[in-house]
Amino acid sequence: MKQINSKNHQLSIDDSKINRRKSMSALILSALIATMAACKSSNFPEQGSYRTPVLDKNTVFTLGPGDNIRIRVYDHEDLSGSYNVDDTGRISLPFILGVNTRGLTLPELELKIADELAKNFIVNPKVSIDLIKSRPFCILGEVRNPGCFSGKHGMNTVQAIAIAGGYTYRAYKEKFVVTRENGRKVVADSGTPIFAGDTVEVYERYY
Repeated sequence: MKQINSKNHQLSIDDSKINRRKSMSALILSALIATMAACKSSNFPEQGSYRTPVLDKNTVFTLGPGDNIRIRVYDHEDLSGSYNVDDTGRISLPFILGVNTRGLTLPELELKIADELAKNFIVNPKVSIDLIKSRPFCILGEVRNPGCFSGKHGMNTVQAIAIAGGYTYRAYKEKFVVTRENGRKVVADSGTPIFAGDTVEVYERYY
């Protein structure tokens, strides 16, 4: 009887060891699965929190607050000069106060100013406008130098990120969220055009 009990006791010990090994294996497997899942993930927002398609904005440059322009009125040097678009989107010239430029292209603003000058007894005014400096775009998140920068109109996402010093080692490089100047959020890839006034968000990957 003692031998039988001893064998039963030994079997119980062996069963306990097997169960512990099974539990340990299950924990290791769970950890591996979690690690693999994390390696494929980032904190990029869930689909539905942004809009597609990516091109929801006119590719022609339009004016807005923060732009600096040079206006030339031929034969009227006193009306010519450089002007900053204020926070309301307006500029003020001699004889013309509070010209709203927001959303206008440069040729559209030329026509608008010419029309206003014609109302102020200038016969057949000829107006030319050049962009000196556009309002900045901004980059947030996993770039080396986040902030707001001047850039070339219509550059793509990768070019914009390069201006901000490039990615950090944690950056998720597959997709980005761009907030357009009108507040609309769109998903972007490396070739998406970035415009003045846009904000680009570069997210973190989990591994």
